[in-house]
Amino acid sequence: MRGVFRRGLLAALAVGMVVTMTSCGPAAPTGEDLYRDGEKRYTEYATVMHSVIMAVHEGEWMVESWGSDPIPCRVNGELDERPTGYGFSWVRVLQQEQLDVDAVVSSATAAFEEAGMEAQTVTYGSGDRAETNVIATGGPVVRGVVTVRPHRGMIEVSASPACFPGDAGELSDMIFDGLVYEDAWRRFPAFEGPDWQPRFYFPEDGSPVYWDEEGKPLEPQPTPSAFPDAPYGG
Repeated sequence: MRGVFRRGLLAALAVGMVVTMTSCGPAAPTGEDLYRDGEKRYTEYATVMHSVIMAVHEGEWMVESWGSDPIPCRVNGELDERPTGYGFSWVRVLQQEQLDVDAVVSSATAAFEEAGMEAQTVTYGSGDRAETNVIATGGPVVRGVVTVRPHRGMIEVSASPACFPGDAGELSDMIFDGLVYEDAWRRFPAFEGPDWQPRFYFPEDGSPVYWDEEGKPLEPQPTPSAFPDAPYGG
């Protein structure tokens, strides 16, 4: 049941995700309230991140972590307590032989600021190995990063929303319409482009398959005109 959790958790660790929240708040939502809470939070932050990557490059980006599968986290940051909340991990990658670092930084900064976030630019390393990062904080994204690696011809964009009250396992079961099925990860789109739309419901029956069994994107990608509707109210 927790296979997708493990994949999400590994992806989160890979991007240095911080999944703690120290302030006290209302009781954790459950049932349909939890689903609607998670869907709203996902849609808000994913919409901002979509605008950021489209500002940088209005084309297809590879999906490393779709960003809607919940990851267990500790709301109060207490390492000796069981996870009491859920978080998300969102990562997109673009490969280009020639990168205009200044143009990427300018576009990303403008997109973050338009979303009401504060952005700063930090460069690590020097010479051919220099890595430039636009780090933005605030809003529903909480923390978004655009990393430009010219020596690898790569732009990586990631988002690390906070840890929200609610049971990640319960939410995951609703997202996948019951127990998480074995190949649920194959139902997440392999690319995000201009025609992107937020998706927070991936039942085994009716959800397209975007990856082969070896983890390679299917070509061509499915282009369904409609997706299954979640039965959790609105």
